[in-house]
Amino acid sequence: MNRVVRLSVYHPLWVIAVITLISVLFALALPGIRIDSRIEIFIPTDNPVRMLYEENRAAFDSREETIIGMVADSIYTPGTLNKIHAMSEAISAIPLVDQVTSILTIDSITGDATGITVAPLVDEDSLPQSAPEMETLRQKIEAWDFYEGLVVTPDARGALMAVTFEQGTETDAITPVYHELEAIADAYRGPEHIFISGVPVVSALTGEYMLRDMQIFVPFVNLVIIVSLLIFFRRLVGVVLPLLTVSISTLWTFGLMALLGIPITTVTSALPVILVALGSAYGIHVLESFLSEYAGQEAGREGVVRAVERVSAPVIMAGLTTMAGFASLLTSEVVPIAQLGLLATFGTGVAFCVSLSLIPAILSLWVGPGSRRVPGVHSRHDLIGPILGQLSRLVRSHSRGVLALSALVLALSLVGSLRLESDMDPVKHFRTDSPLRQADDALNEIFGGTSMFNVVIQGEDPDAVKDPEVLHLIDALQRKLAAIEGVGKAASLVDLIKRMNQAMHAGDPAFYTIPESRDLVAQYLLLYSFAGGSGLERFVDYDYRSSQIVLQLKSQSGLLAEKVLASLEEFRRAEAPVSNLEIFATGIAAITREFNRIVIKGQIASFITSLVLVLLITTLIFRSLRLGAFSLLPLCVPIILNFAVMGITGITLNAATAMIACVTIGVGIDYSIHLIARWRHEVRAGHEPEDAIYIAIGTVGRAIFYNALAVAAGFLVLLPSKFVPIVQMGLLTALVMLASAVAAVTLLPAALKLSIPYLSGKERYGRQANMAWEKHATGPQKTGTQRHAVGARRIKPH
Repeated sequence: MNRVVRLSVYHPLWVIAVITLISVLFALALPGIRIDSRIEIFIPTDNPVRMLYEENRAAFDSREETIIGMVADSIYTPGTLNKIHAMSEAISAIPLVDQVTSILTIDSITGDATGITVAPLVDEDSLPQSAPEMETLRQKIEAWDFYEGLVVTPDARGALMAVTFEQGTETDAITPVYHELEAIADAYRGPEHIFISGVPVVSALTGEYMLRDMQIFVPFVNLVIIVSLLIFFRRLVGVVLPLLTVSISTLWTFGLMALLGIPITTVTSALPVILVALGSAYGIHVLESFLSEYAGQEAGREGVVRAVERVSAPVIMAGLTTMAGFASLLTSEVVPIAQLGLLATFGTGVAFCVSLSLIPAILSLWVGPGSRRVPGVHSRHDLIGPILGQLSRLVRSHSRGVLALSALVLALSLVGSLRLESDMDPVKHFRTDSPLRQADDALNEIFGGTSMFNVVIQGEDPDAVKDPEVLHLIDALQRKLAAIEGVGKAASLVDLIKRMNQAMHAGDPAFYTIPESRDLVAQYLLLYSFAGGSGLERFVDYDYRSSQIVLQLKSQSGLLAEKVLASLEEFRRAEAPVSNLEIFATGIAAITREFNRIVIKGQIASFITSLVLVLLITTLIFRSLRLGAFSLLPLCVPIILNFAVMGITGITLNAATAMIACVTIGVGIDYSIHLIARWRHEVRAGHEPEDAIYIAIGTVGRAIFYNALAVAAGFLVLLPSKFVPIVQMGLLTALVMLASAVAAVTLLPAALKLSIPYLSGKERYGRQANMAWEKHATGPQKTGTQRHAVGARRIKPH
């Protein structure tokens, strides 16, 4: 890399031209970036759960519905029914809306001598107005429990409208429709309350809010970095150059995103903050070295070369380990996490390469070929020095106490981390004050639920589900699942079959049963189709090979889906299954449940991978397995502390928080690398090993804290996010970065200090360093016994 530094310093215009050209090429690709806010994209397309979900959507009419709930003192009033009718008419007129189902339009099944009649429950041309008409409508509703929770609440205070969009409607096209629905709802609110939610709305608003977040994140994170750099460097060059490098890194990364067809998701929407907050570190270290080391060294360009070369090795080490941390995310099966890992790895590589090429090139033009200009350092405005002094004295006087306190914090954190859980609930990702979150909570409290879960019963042959034995099994399973807490409604083909059987027996409740004849079941279904009945495609496929129970859940949480699956498995074991039947579950809730499984699996895999990669890199860099292991030591406490904070506060392991540990390893290791590298540098210069520790704290410790504070401030920009996991990621990452910096200048030096006798005989630092080791270990000429005693005890620095 030193050749690159010299090339950049002595041929700056060429370097600037090449970087500019590449930036232009990546900028041309930016219009190809797209947004994808669907929930299912978190799962790989070849995942069995994802494949079942897609197959089920193709086999049944599984379009998710947008739910509109109206709550009043009673829905059985002319005013409320008129509003429902007017809203249905207005919503039906919106382009892309295929169907609106409500208490006025849902099918009613009746029978007569000629067969089955299927018609809307209410004649929209003559809505009930009088009290007797209202009572008749109430009796019709209460006569079939299929309606309960589906279009009306048991207490008659709520009515529900389900909006279905045309097949193939894209998520981003639903966003303007949602705003039209809100405008319609606003026109009819009062005294009735109206709430809008549902999976399509969640996906649409997720995409809209992602764009809003990025419009806030990008300028805010740049502002925070600018302010931080101004405070730290107190000069324009200290702001412009680091900011320029991260801007180039971000541009190239988003250009690559467009070229690879990787969409912006709730996870990758945080990428600009990550790149700017973390990528600025390399420019900070290069400028810190230049401003601190240039004075008194060679003049002009050679002085720039020497200053940058001194820090190039630690910067490369830090860049490689950060890349390793992000690269470990590629092992995750959560697609957006793996995508962010790829993009952040690339962006980090660009950031440190540009820092070691573009910054020297610009500094070369700034100082001139032979100028003796001395930029001066920022010690007059030092804010970190006093803190480092206190920490250095703490390590000097209480090394064992530092280690003991760290061990105590680690032990307590391990206990707290046992409470950590993983969960994905897309609605809970929105803030509690979000209109969508409030609407969804209200709808789930009053109605059957806004999330769908499908339990499929599949036979080997066509017409398999017409078998009464199969229908009885579906009925038993449906009742079992409906009894689960959190399941608001369960509906299936059985409900329609029972109702048809009752209708064909003059409405006698005693015949609300499954016919015992397969031929009779087939006849009912045929009559229902001839009568123009709708909704069969939701419960059965075209050849009646498969049928599904549709569950309305009061949460999209994967934990609730886990309860449903456990009950389903219990049913499989307890009930004698019909031969040649397959029973499985799918739907959005199944997707969130699968997310919970793979995010834990991915967290473990990526965590182990990042540790191994970083240990390998640091071992090769330091040519010492021991120092490689020592460099990981300061990361243990912050990472476990992060898990403890999550467990204690109830923050779940989700797509955003699952990345924090790997980011901590990849970024936090930088602090250890810089401190150990400076320590070795001072030992090579002839300082005693223990003295070198305090010198390292006082020198690179400043850059470590500058970097940690800048990174923490950068991640705190995520706090205004519309999404709770992103807010949590910002807070936790800021906390962990600061904890990592403190551990790097306390725990690591304390461990090094107490391990000097152990390390001294194994490390090779050159002739001067070996003399320092020997002096530290033996002191003045003594007998062998005396030398051993001196080498064994702790020697205070001069």
